[in-house]
Amino acid sequence: MNNYQLRMHLDKKTKRGLSSIVTGAILLSAVAVMGVVIVIWANSNLVKHQQNLDSTVSDNFNKINEKLLIEHVWFNRNGPVINMTLNNIGTIGLNVTTIKITNITSSQTYSFIHTNGGIVPGGSISLTDTFGWIANTPYEILISSARDTQFETQVVSP
Repeated sequence: MNNYQLRMHLDKKTKRGLSSIVTGAILLSAVAVMGVVIVIWANSNLVKHQQNLDSTVSDNFNKINEKLLIEHVWFNRNGPVINMTLNNIGTIGLNVTTIKITNITSSQTYSFIHTNGGIVPGGSISLTDTFGWIANTPYEILISSARDTQFETQVVSP
């Protein structure tokens, strides 16, 4: 083999494309970029789930602290009116949203929606609604708050 042939043979061996060092560097940088993207994605998911968990815990904690005492329920003998006094004995304010009165014997339900039923802690509110009650009938009263906490009692009309 002469010098020219030896040089051509050596040139063919050295011109094989990318060297193993360059391909290793490309693979290493690709893995690093993918790792950074995965860490950023996981962190954003974690923050989103943490916010949802904080909101859920706060809502449930507030529900536990809502306490309403249905102190007086009386029926007006001069007309179809029911009156009730509600006391907030909890540690946070609450808003009364709906009142459902169910005739226990006939299962008829009357619903009243209240938009201004806010009660501060330690405060009370008196509500009056038109309601065609029947004498000597047991009623179940179900009061719902804005946080969907429910309070109930049973009364008998006079």
